[in-house]
Amino acid sequence: MRLSGQCSAWGALMAFQVDRSAFDPDSGFEYYICFKPPIEVDGDEVESRISIEAAVSVSETGDVADLCFMLPKVCRNEHSLSFLKRDPSVNCVENRVFISIPGLNGDAVFNAPATLELDHAGRIVAIEINGCIPKTSTFTPAHA
Repeated sequence: MRLSGQCSAWGALMAFQVDRSAFDPDSGFEYYICFKPPIEVDGDEVESRISIEAAVSVSETGDVADLCFMLPKVCRNEHSLSFLKRDPSVNCVENRVFISIPGLNGDAVFNAPATLELDHAGRIVAIEINGCIPKTSTFTPAHA
């Protein structure tokens, strides 16, 4: 399910927008987080997409509280991180990005497939997180 496909304008309460899909029992929630400021959003800015894995901490209501992902090699430069580094809730440590949403606390952490979206200049403008639901365990206890 594609939530947005592009960044859209939003209120000035946060430096970036977090959109969430309706809950699907098979795949969980999907999230679309746009890092590009609303005054700079101009429609079809996504030029390329890179598949990654993200660690997502969600609140008891399913809202993203924290997010962490490793940067692909092509994005390990100041220019690619320019939209992310504008926000004080984003920390970049070596090749990892840590994002904390103000006012939210995570109750569970999941690894989920994600896609970084880059604009024509190679800057990260958004991340799409797919299938944020815990996998059921296949563990069966031994019988004595």
